[in-house]
Amino acid sequence: MRGRLRRSALAVALAAAALAGAVTAVAVRGGQAAPAAPAPPSLGTATVVRTNLVSTALTGGTLGYAPTRPVVNQATGIYTWLPRPGARVRAGGVLYRVDDTPVTLMAGAVPAWRPFGIGMSDGPDVRQLQAGLIASHFADGLFTTPTGYYDLATADAVERWQAARGLTVTGAIPLGQVVFLPTAILVGGMNVAAGEAASPGQRPYQVTTRQRTVTVPLNPTLPPAAVGESVSIVLPTQATVPGTITAISPVSSTSGQLTVTPSGATGTGVNVQVQVSLAVQSAPGVLAVPVSALLALAGGGYGLEVVTPSGAHRLVGVAAGLFASGQVQVSGPGITAGTRVVVAQ
Repeated sequence: MRGRLRRSALAVALAAAALAGAVTAVAVRGGQAAPAAPAPPSLGTATVVRTNLVSTALTGGTLGYAPTRPVVNQATGIYTWLPRPGARVRAGGVLYRVDDTPVTLMAGAVPAWRPFGIGMSDGPDVRQLQAGLIASHFADGLFTTPTGYYDLATADAVERWQAARGLTVTGAIPLGQVVFLPTAILVGGMNVAAGEAASPGQRPYQVTTRQRTVTVPLNPTLPPAAVGESVSIVLPTQATVPGTITAISPVSSTSGQLTVTPSGATGTGVNVQVQVSLAVQSAPGVLAVPVSALLALAGGGYGLEVVTPSGAHRLVGVAAGLFASGQVQVSGPGITAGTRVVVAQ
């Protein structure tokens, strides 16, 4: 009640001061009315809640797609077909055509470095080829597990694959007819055009994965971060999308780069400038009220005007902790989750 009385007394004092000013104005300005005193703030109530408070710092980042290993051509001839930018190519799909012969994407971490055929030595490239033939059902009835050994069964599966592709059926694959990449790709900007000469080592077009990602340059002024930490991404529309730090790459002894993976819709743009909210300080499971509920006490410190179940008002001194997102951590006698307090609106 004292808090309400104090607010009322303050309003009366302000009104009296305003009236005195108005009289002075009449005397000096010949009757011109003084502006009305500002109305005291309206009051409402809020409930003390138990929540997690996190103070944050905003830093700039760039939104786009996660990189992947480039598509490197190993065929010789003329590019006769290229995909359109923005197209997605999955394992088993055609990356481009050279002399009207399709170059096929297969899943694998090891790049192709030699032709495939009976008599070749065992290797991880053979195992990747066999896995691709199994995944696309060309090995049905022949084998079910990649062995890394190019045997007659593998050659038979390759013949099925060649027949389905409209290729010359030989059971062997020349270098450059299959490209291994770890994931499906998203086609980017073109480096060549249909009709141009194809030669080994060229990168026909730029590629990325379809995974959206934000890169954030780090510097010593930003708070420390850790892989797995949750962050917020503020888009140019001011919409906020949650994200997770998935990698931290050191650039030098004093700077580095964060990789943040969004977990919500972020559009399809590339090189989009966004802001990332990094945690500076956190207080989990604390009692909190709106900042506007705090009262500065005459003797120092803070208080809350508590509304009791009977409707009575009493002033309670509290300790204030972390300020974050318009709320403040509080603790004091009788302050529990669900306690009603007065707030300025």
